[in-house]
Amino acid sequence: MKILKPRKNWNIDCTKITVMDNFFDEECLKKLKYRLLYTTKADHLYDNYYAIDYWNNDYLTSLIAKELKNKILLPPFLRAWGFVYNNIGKGVHLHCDPSLVNLNTWLTSDKSVKNKSKNGLIIYKIKPPKHWTRYEWNQTPDKSIKLIKDKKVKPVKIPYKYNRAVFFDGAYFHTSNEVSMKEGMENKRISFTMLFGEQLEKNESI
Repeated sequence: MKILKPRKNWNIDCTKITVMDNFFDEECLKKLKYRLLYTTKADHLYDNYYAIDYWNNDYLTSLIAKELKNKILLPPFLRAWGFVYNNIGKGVHLHCDPSLVNLNTWLTSDKSVKNKSKNGLIIYKIKPPKHWTRYEWNQTPDKSIKLIKDKKVKPVKIPYKYNRAVFFDGAYFHTSNEVSMKEGMENKRISFTMLFGEQLEKNESI
């Protein structure tokens, strides 16, 4: 099975945020999408989305990680998540991840989008202070928003697009730009995120 679509340039610079469109091969993308959409059990349930964990022992995820490592100079693969959102909702709140590199991809057709000004990703190129705990940088969005405002950091808004991949420093604060999709199961916003390399609190479980 082909994993990635061919491209001439695989260079990424996470300090600048790298966007690659038409990222996955269609067969791989559909496998990612439909096993998330029609799963019989989620690992985590939130108020407006559910998540499924994927590790190196997951066959498809390990294939993707291996193929990426052949194309891009990346630190070790840590883990991945798949997210399936309610058709209307807030999405994932403002937080950081304990990773050197995040890869975020979107798996739902552009035709499913209701409000084109939403559904994307907002990244703030600022990391939490070193004395902050995991709880502070991962679970206190109001405190994080205050930090961003105090430092006058402007948001980088990445518009939603089917099969778009976004590489960035996982310790940058980031959040969903809300969710607004058309009604129906097939129209749900679905994303797939992979984490590479460790930073922030390296000794804690991610």
